Formats: sequence, C-alpha cells, structure tokens
Amino acid sequence: MRRLSGKLLLLTVLFVMVAEVLIFIPSAALFRQTWLKERAQSAGLLTLAIEGVPNYEGGEMLSNRFMQDTDVSMVAQKRDGMSQLVLGMPPLTDKIILADLRGERRLPLFRDSFRDFFGDGSAYIRILSEPTVDGVDALEVLVPQSALKAAMLDYSKRVLLWSLAISLLTGVMIYGALSRIIVRPIRQLARGLARFRKDPRKRTDVEKPVTRHDEIGQLEREFRDMKSGIWTALKQQERLATLGMAMAKINHDLRNVLTSTQLISDRLASDPDERIRGMGERLVRSVDRGVKLCEATLSFSQSAQEKPEPRPVVLTKLLDEAAADSMAEEGKVKFVNAVPGDLIVMVDPDHSYRIFHNLFRNAVQAMQVSHRQILKVTAESKDGKVCIKITDTGPGIPDSVKADMFKAFTSGARKGGTGLGLTISRELARAQGGNLSLETTGLDGTVFVVGLPIVAEE
Repeated sequence: MRRLSGKLLLLTVLFVMVAEVLIFIPSAALFRQTWLKERAQSAGLLTLAIEGVPNYEGGEMLSNRFMQDTDVSMVAQKRDGMSQLVLGMPPLTDKIILADLRGERRLPLFRDSFRDFFGDGSAYIRILSEPTVDGVDALEVLVPQSALKAAMLDYSKRVLLWSLAISLLTGVMIYGALSRIIVRPIRQLARGLARFRKDPRKRTDVEKPVTRHDEIGQLEREFRDMKSGIWTALKQQERLATLGMAMAKINHDLRNVLTSTQLISDRLASDPDERIRGMGERLVRSVDRGVKLCEATLSFSQSAQEKPEPRPVVLTKLLDEAAADSMAEEGKVKFVNAVPGDLIVMVDPDHSYRIFHNLFRNAVQAMQVSHRQILKVTAESKDGKVCIKITDTGPGIPDSVKADMFKAFTSGARKGGTGLGLTISRELARAQGGNLSLETTGLDGTVFVVGLPIVAEE
C-alpha cells in the first residue's frame, strides 16, 4: 500500500486489534472466573435438588444430565474436614489445580488464565465455593481442565471475530473522517503542486478563499502565497530580460548619437575662449558619463559589475561638481559643502560622481515641496575611511519605500523613476571598499551616509 489512505486504514485496523488484544487478557481472566463460578453455583443448586427428591432414580437422572451439560466430574460436600460425595467419582490422577472461590477477587490472576489456556488440559480443577446446604463447610466441585480450555478457546474465537468486525468498522469510519479532513486536501495540494511544477507560469482559475484555520489551512495559504511570490518573481524576471534587450538596443543607438555630440564637445573643449572651453570640457565629461551610465544599466541587467579604477581625488571638488549638475537638472537649493578642502579620497572619480550625483538629485527633487531647501554635506575621517553625511530638509522617505529602497526596480519613489539609482550607488560604493546606508529619515529631513577610503598619509 503506497497511498496514504490505504496506510491509514491498515494502521487503524492494526491499532484497534492491538487494543482488543490488550483488553482480551483481563476479559479472558474474568471469563475463566465466571465459568468456574457458574459450575459451582449449578452444583450447589443440584445438591439442593438431590436432597429434596426422595426418589433415587430421579436424582440419578438429574445428576447425569447435569454432569453432561456442565462437564462436572464430581460434586462433594465438605463437613468437619471430611468430603461427602454427592455425585460422580474422583478421577485417578494427581494433577489437580485448586480454585478457591470463597474469597472472591475483584481482579483475577492472569497467571491462572494463561496456564489453563496454554496448558495441555490433562489436569482437573478443584473448585471450592460457599455451600448451599446448612451444616456444610464448603462445596467441592471437580471439572476437567480440558473443558475450561475448550470454553476459553471458543470465547477467544468469538472475541476475535467481534474484534475484527469492530476494527474494520472503526477503521472505515476513521478513514472516512480523516480522508475528508486530511487525505483529500493533501491530494488536492499534491495535484496543485504537480500542475504548478509542470508549468509555473500558468495561472489557474480564481481560487476559492481558504476558510480552514488548522494546519491544513495554513499549508494551503502558504502554498498560495508561494505561488503568488513565484509568479511575481517570474514576471519581474521577464521584465528584466526585456529591459536587458531594450537596453542593448538603446546602448547601440545611443552610442551613435553621442558620437556626434562628443565630436562637437571636443571642438568646444579646444576653443581659445576660456568660458567656451570650460563648457566644452564639462560637456565632454557629461557625454562620457552618459555613455557609461547606459553601459552600467546594461551591465546591471546582465548581473555584471564595472571594475573601479581608484585614484586620489579631492573630495570637495567632486561634491561641488555633482551638486552643481544636480541643481542644474532639478532646481536650485542652498548647498553647504562643509567637507575640508584638503581631504583626498582613494576612489574611482566617475563611480563616486555617480553616487553623489544620484543622492544630490534625489535630495533636490524631495526638497522642491519644502519651505526650507538646504542640502548639506559633512565628512569625518576615522580608521582609514571617511564618513560623508548628506543631509537634506525634505519631507522624508515614506515607510512603503524605505523597506525596499536599495532593491532594484522597486524603490523608485518619484513618478517615472526606474528604482536603480540607490541600488547602483550602493554597489558602486561597496565595489570601492565603502558602503551606502540610510541613517535617519523623517518629516524634518533625511540623512544618508557614504563611506569611502581615504588616501593613506605618508
């Protein structure tokens, strides 16, 4: 039996049979005691009948019928230590087992029952019971052990048949109840798992709500939640794959577009006019960062990381440049750069620019709805690293966004955002031996902390 239902039915029948066996042992002992007591009581009534019938022939006929029906071999009355024979003759054997019923036990001895049941039946049982005639000390009845053994065997067969019937009936009832409560729901879950494993992308019809509150109901709810989570993950995976293909095409086309822009920016960068040359140099850097940003997005969708190339960089100049570009894109705010001018960090300038540009741009966007618009940057050196705190006076980050703010494609709080900015920024910081984390956020503003390595002092 490989199926759970068959095993359940078999175990139920087996357990009921074991319980019946445990119950049978004391019941067999009680049956033995009752059987002996009935013979003694019948012998006592026969003694009264024989003494009350003067006709000897009638008494002899009654005695023969009694001995034939009860398997009693001898009945005697014990007076003053002497046995007076009433009917029958004592057997020619010394194998006699005493069973004194005068001191009745509530729980009979199991040992005597096992001895009579498994013995060879060659002995006789001497029953001593209370007398029915006045002046008699005790009534003595002698029965063959074989008759008691045959009665106990017949009783055992009847108990066995009843036990089988009870166990089968109990097994069927328990099987029906448990099949409806446990087996059937588990079968449905197994079929659902098989269908889901065969085609996890296929959604079935609208499922009925789970109303059970026990372990099976919890299992059904967990299975439904698991399917929903996997469907969401597969859908997101499809979107990421589509995004990767789209970014590959955009990257190819954007390179062609930016090539012409780069040629113009190179000419502007070599112009003799200092103002035009500065604008050209900034345009060259912007074009290069645009190309690298596109490539980084494509690399992220393909689970690839761009290896940083660290070199000494003056941190305050990098922060000024990132803040100026961010405010040029999103709007003007008061920028306070409290970083020491001589602080030099060992970082990749392009990667670090992207980190701060993204953080500054997010802060400027958030502060557009605030009365106070102050963006402040401070730095503190410790143990070969610098902790850069970026503080804004925006309305804070909502709790719904804060939980997944560093996850790709899930943390875009503003409309049209991709949700890649903070994810890429943290990866860029960690790739340089640093980190990016959220320190505090609330109605009075938000504080991000960027950790970066600094140049070792000689």
